[in-house]
Formats: sequence, structure tokens, C-alpha cells
Amino acid sequence: VLSATKKYKDLVRITRVYQEITDYTLIFTKLDETYTLGNLLNLKLYTNASIAYVTCGQNVPEDIECFNPQTTVKQILGGKA
Repeated sequence: VLSATKKYKDLVRITRVYQEITDYTLIFTKLDETYTLGNLLNLKLYTNASIAYVTCGQNVPEDIECFNPQTTVKQILGGKA
């Protein structure tokens, strides 16, 4: 579980702890607190792990949703979700 608001360098450092685990997925929180989502793609490419879920708010479990690549790519490219 990773915060989307963290710097890429910090995210890489966190995921290095899990390098020996070969089968895990990523969960990103706090998507509602940032406009820059490129680190989701960067970290997915760095780890080769799938992104399973994202959260966009404080209400659990209502704000947990399955990751939708099309929505995120649209946001990265500057479009509305």
C-alpha cells in the first residue's frame, strides 16, 4: 500500500523491501490529494507488479476502487476521469 503523494525515489525505496516477493500487487492511496499520477505508471514499470486498487477519499470502504488503467492514463494525459 503506497501513497500516490510520495516522491518517486521514496516509492522505489519502499518497494525494494519486497523485491524477494515475486507475486504481489500495488495499492495506491490518496489519489484525491495529487494531480500528478505518473508515479503509478513509473512504479508499475519498475516493479513489474500489477496495480490492484486505488483510493480516492477518506471513506473506507466506499472510496476503494479497482484500478482502471484507462481512467488513470486519461488523468495522466490531462483529461478528466
